[in-house]
Amino acid sequence: MADDLNGVTVPRGRIIPPNLAVVAMRDSGYKSTAYALAELIDNAIQAKASDVEVICVEAKPESAKKYQRARISQIAVVDNGEGMDAVVLDKALQFGNGMRLADRTGIGRFGMGLPNASISQCKRVDVWTWQNGLENAIHSYLNVDEMESGATELVPEVTLRPVPTEWRERSEILGRTGTLVVWSEFDEHRLTWSSARSTLHNTEMLVGRIYRKFIDDGRVAIRLKAISDGEVAYDEHARVNDPIYLMAPSSTPKPFDTTPMFQPWGEQDHKFTIKTEDRGAHDVIVRISWARPETVPKDGTNRGATHYGRHAAKNIGVSVVRAARELDLDDNWVNSYDPVERWWGVEVEFPPELDEIFGVTNNKQAAVHFARMAHFNWEDEAEEGETSVAFKQRLLEEGDPRYHLIDITNYIRNQLKEVRKRLEAQTKGTRSGGQRHEQPTVDDRASKAFKDRAEERSVESDAEVLDDAAKEALVKDLEKKRYEPDVARGIAQTAQDRDRKVLFLIEDWESYAFFKVESKPGGLTEIVFNSSHPAYRRLLQVLSPEFRDEVSEAVLLRNLDEASQTLRMLFAAWARLEIEEMSNARKQQLKDMRQDWGQMAKTFLAVDDLTE
Repeated sequence: MADDLNGVTVPRGRIIPPNLAVVAMRDSGYKSTAYALAELIDNAIQAKASDVEVICVEAKPESAKKYQRARISQIAVVDNGEGMDAVVLDKALQFGNGMRLADRTGIGRFGMGLPNASISQCKRVDVWTWQNGLENAIHSYLNVDEMESGATELVPEVTLRPVPTEWRERSEILGRTGTLVVWSEFDEHRLTWSSARSTLHNTEMLVGRIYRKFIDDGRVAIRLKAISDGEVAYDEHARVNDPIYLMAPSSTPKPFDTTPMFQPWGEQDHKFTIKTEDRGAHDVIVRISWARPETVPKDGTNRGATHYGRHAAKNIGVSVVRAARELDLDDNWVNSYDPVERWWGVEVEFPPELDEIFGVTNNKQAAVHFARMAHFNWEDEAEEGETSVAFKQRLLEEGDPRYHLIDITNYIRNQLKEVRKRLEAQTKGTRSGGQRHEQPTVDDRASKAFKDRAEERSVESDAEVLDDAAKEALVKDLEKKRYEPDVARGIAQTAQDRDRKVLFLIEDWESYAFFKVESKPGGLTEIVFNSSHPAYRRLLQVLSPEFRDEVSEAVLLRNLDEASQTLRMLFAAWARLEIEEMSNARKQQLKDMRQDWGQMAKTFLAVDDLTE
């Protein structure tokens, strides 16, 4: 069509040309092929399927040379759900026009899953569905090339077409009702993984996490099968993959495959009730867990290097769950530098009625409003003189969804602060405790320096010995510092066995002091670092054996650089302390202390490394 304007014919173009619309929809943001497949599994579960199969078929192209590997030629999702009639199938292949747009009772709703997920991975999707046997199946399809060229503007006509023989042979769950979705004609760069085996292996990890509640209670079984050159190359059922590690059995490696690896934090889940004018009151459940003490190896080795530790490293973050189906494992809440993060779990579960509050995306991969709360600080947005109560009231009046999420956010932050402290206490001293009868540690080197110094300038405590009474007092002291009882006893026993005079310890307390020095019975001196002080994290923690063993070389180099800068900043702080001192007498004392400490440090650093 065209308009006549002052005698000039102006052609009227489409606001969005079909080819550009298709390109945009194909790049709709699925994180991986596994996430796109999850959309189809959603449809199956919504259709009340008890069994779902994901079948990946590999075949060599006809033009392939002998040395060339088979490539993925088809990926199918089969279910034994209710199936669809012709009207529902037609709508299911339309973008944004599904049958559950107003449905808040299940895991669906957005009407984008089947077409969006499919064309994000391939150029053609075929759908067979049946409600009265395989021979009575109906069929339709989408073809990206036809859509881009404009040859197809309507969903192709739904026709009677029995389920193909090859799929009857490949599937083991086909029954009276069900649906078969087949992807083909792949753009190689769109598939996340190049082989069928790797595609299904990674999909198994993801769907085991997304649908863990369905798998755990038996509502659905998800099977993953790879067929290469006509032979079954992979055949596994998705196992529960619980990121808060409270479910068992699960895919967690032994010994935690049949028993939960974590324990609940607190006696019960925490419930928040969100009230909205249009959808009433609905509950949000927050579950928090933390690692059991048994996860710490008794031989003192790093638990992060175990098989179950590496499994936990892939499940870091806050699990956001909608209608029993995980949307996202949100790592915005994680301190990426800290290996302790893999040893806690948080799950936030809410119903579909709160989609707008949490900011659920139409591809069900995130809750964007909740994700942004991870770094939310009300003071950054408060008006001058505005209190926290007034700020919340303003959010409520403005209809800002964050109003409903602030209390949840504060609860998670406060609880995680305590959980992290308890987790650090679990492993304090285990490294040296596990190796106490093998190679010496810095505690031994410092103890030798103390003994050497005592030969030149003795103090009263140098003559004391760590006898059994002093050892028991040390155990109690360590437990007060939140060391696990068995770890505390191991440290005390080692101190006695090796005649230590110095112990380097960690404790959390509110103070500006970076460390404190405590004299204990038995001539023992404790040098206790304050884990709440930023210097501890930036200098000592990042260079600890636990950190070194769990980070990449690039991260380790970055940590070394930060530690070097932190050390310089500590000296800069001392320099400023001297400069700002107004009293000449006090300023001289500081200079004398610096001189004396430097002299002592020179002597101590001259002590040989006992591990060499």
